[in-house]
Amino acid sequence: MLLRSILTEVNGFRHLVDVMQLQSGPGKRYLLDTAMLHDALSIEAELDLVERVYDILGNKKRADLVTKIQTKLMQVKDIRGSVKNIAGNLVLDDIELFEIKCFALVSQQIFELQKEYGISLQEIPSLQSIVSILDPQNTKIPSFYIYDNYSEELAAARKELKQLKASLNGKQNADVQQQVENLFQRAQEIEAEIREEICQKLNNSVADLENALINIAHLDVLIAKAILAKDYNLNRGGVSDGSTEYTSMFNPLIAERLAEQNRKFQPVDICIDASVCFITGANMAGKTVILKTLALCQYLMQFGFFVPAAKAKISLVDRIMISVGDEQSEQNGLSSFASEMIKINDMVEASQRSGNVLILIDELARTTNPVEGRAIVNAVADIFYGNSTKSVITTHYGGLNAHCRKLRVKGLDKDIKAGIITKDNINDYIDYSLVEDHAGDVPHEALRIASMLGINGEIIEKAQNQLDKAEQINKEIIK
Repeated sequence: MLLRSILTEVNGFRHLVDVMQLQSGPGKRYLLDTAMLHDALSIEAELDLVERVYDILGNKKRADLVTKIQTKLMQVKDIRGSVKNIAGNLVLDDIELFEIKCFALVSQQIFELQKEYGISLQEIPSLQSIVSILDPQNTKIPSFYIYDNYSEELAAARKELKQLKASLNGKQNADVQQQVENLFQRAQEIEAEIREEICQKLNNSVADLENALINIAHLDVLIAKAILAKDYNLNRGGVSDGSTEYTSMFNPLIAERLAEQNRKFQPVDICIDASVCFITGANMAGKTVILKTLALCQYLMQFGFFVPAAKAKISLVDRIMISVGDEQSEQNGLSSFASEMIKINDMVEASQRSGNVLILIDELARTTNPVEGRAIVNAVADIFYGNSTKSVITTHYGGLNAHCRKLRVKGLDKDIKAGIITKDNINDYIDYSLVEDHAGDVPHEALRIASMLGINGEIIEKAQNQLDKAEQINKEIIK
């Protein structure tokens, strides 16, 4: 799976990619074409490189190296087509040779910068031999021309051509004009021969050009990842052989939006085993945000990013499957329930195949009646449990009897008095931390929240009467 394919799948991922300080076209392409990593060695190797840049950013004496490299990266163009033509023994035109020269100059400058600071952020081959071929005058100017230095015969032909043109001085002389035309044609032939010779010489350096282009693009991505980590307070996660554990996990996009309002995001701690975990809590308790952040963290880790948590030990998966939000598809005419069940079926089949997947489901079976919905939740959870599938399911259903771990969002402080909470500050009074919930009862806070928000009193009163009647009926049934 490539990074570009999940940009719209996980809330907040595109935002982080969009704010990354990538400086070059090749860097942006390299990032989007990055494949999801599934082995610890590859992930740790990438994180080592990001951490190296991150540490330099925090070093006042060396941080300017990154700034200087970024300035050079702005000049890097995508020369894949020209390199491919060289590898195919084609003769490049002056524009392509100009692009090769510019790239070689910038690449060599980045090579020399790392050498000057005694720091290797990314191994880049020296392209000095290519610079010498395309810049025989050693001007280091980003332009290209078939210079006289390439051929004495060319230099002589050009000199004579210039003299003949000057001798005409605007006069009409058929013999001299023919000589001019012949000399011009000969100069063109010599230039063509020189271009062919240049390309033959460049063919010997195709591997270096390809490596330099890939590694410079990678360097651009590494710097952007490190700056992103610094700007968003992301930290390096570690690979876990067992449970996935986050300490002070937060959602960068939501935290950023809250900061704009001078408010803080409350981070949460969570541990996910190779089994089922239910998360309950009242509306507005942040259950959906937790699921989206879990998916975001997993993807960030397996694409070689730091993660939004103070600490993280993450168990690797082959696939992440998530069902969050309204699954109704107007395009194919399916109802919300049908669309959701099709997606859940895919998840169940992935679990039955014993695939190493992370499954995240928000309000499973929320679009059907409570009796059947509760039965579906128990059935799906039993399958996940039986197959040891890493899965987190948020729900409003109580009385679930499936084998699973149960967590609850603490929610509103019970001592808060009416009149304090408004629609503008209610989130400030919700405790989003997760606690073990052995009873498994779903919190009933909807009416309390509605009352505190000043909702019409008659609605609250009549709804409470309905609840009281339902509870009385249940008690009588139990008796």
